[in-house]
Amino acid sequence: MWAINCVTNNTSPLENIAFSDGQPINAVRGPEGASFRLVVNGFGFLDFTDTGHQPSGPHYWQLVINGNIYWYDGQGAINLTINNDGSYVITGDGNNISGDLIPLPTISKEDINNFDWMMDNRYIPYQNIPDEPGKTIEEIKKLGLQYFPYSANSFELAMSLYDWTTADFTRIDFMRLFTYTGVENNPLDMDSIANGIWTANWPPYTPKNKDYMNSFMMLPADTLQDVQNQLKEKSSTLYANNISESNVINAALQSMPRTSCIEVPKLYSGQVAISNLGSEHFATYFLELPANSDPSLPPLQMPLEDALESFMEKGKSITLKSFMSFTSSFHDAQHYSNGIVVIVSPPNGAVTWKRSIYITPLSDGPDKIEYLFQPNTQFKILDVKKVVVSDKNLVELYLQVMN
Repeated sequence: MWAINCVTNNTSPLENIAFSDGQPINAVRGPEGASFRLVVNGFGFLDFTDTGHQPSGPHYWQLVINGNIYWYDGQGAINLTINNDGSYVITGDGNNISGDLIPLPTISKEDINNFDWMMDNRYIPYQNIPDEPGKTIEEIKKLGLQYFPYSANSFELAMSLYDWTTADFTRIDFMRLFTYTGVENNPLDMDSIANGIWTANWPPYTPKNKDYMNSFMMLPADTLQDVQNQLKEKSSTLYANNISESNVINAALQSMPRTSCIEVPKLYSGQVAISNLGSEHFATYFLELPANSDPSLPPLQMPLEDALESFMEKGKSITLKSFMSFTSSFHDAQHYSNGIVVIVSPPNGAVTWKRSIYITPLSDGPDKIEYLFQPNTQFKILDVKKVVVSDKNLVELYLQVMN
């Protein structure tokens, strides 16, 4: 266990300093495997990860602070100095380390304006959430101040992660997955988007439901043609605003506390996450899908077997095109799997998961354990296995984070 003994704040004007767990600065923290993020308004972040007892070290206990090792015995007593140039100095228990704070993410005014427009028009958050308890606006505002106190847009940052955990993740995914990002001007695979909307069959998430269709800025539809017509009208607005929401989500993920690799050594995802998509759409989650860069604009899909024998074979690297949700339990991932379970390990020697963020505190469902990987995360494919689990045929894809 350890605590901040004292803080010298040399920022001018004096900036607020707070831990994102909401507890006082000088609270005793731990145990082994816990990770905490200190937020210095206007400057950046300082991550404290308790790596516990290290037999080969000069002292009994070890902390890793922004990559630097802090040794101590008994209860650690840390003296922290924050300087006006964004650097820090840490002493105590015989240590003397220094470095720079992790920079704060930037958010464009255009993205915030688009996000606010979607909230004003009730496209964000998902309306009339069924089953899950959800959160009130006041609860989301409070969480925003806890996790994103450095930003005047703390509410939007909190709302963006909350919105992802609702059925709006389908809209966000469709508009990212079915974009030809490797083709000039990023055209959309309109047929795949329309079919994805039309074939939704998880009541009340169906094309006849006004809240489901509202998430796509559309009205309830009775035919695929109706969906196609509405999509043609709304696609440019959907695309632009979806990019903005994705950018806000990314900024929120960059700001959230890290999870230690001691506490969570592997992450698991049941795929394909959108139940009405088939295994042929799994390849669409990765930038390396050949169709993504094909100017002839073929449908953005590939039979799973073909993908696993080409750009997704063992030893290759792949890059996330959209966000991807994970849990810490293989059983939970297998339960929600549509035939594929992804099993991810952190980079060798990593102390925390830097590209996958625990977002359950901001979820619409308090029991929904969720870690969210950011787009452009790169993985190395370690292995592919075909197995039978509980009489269910599964493809297990073993990945390791590369960045």
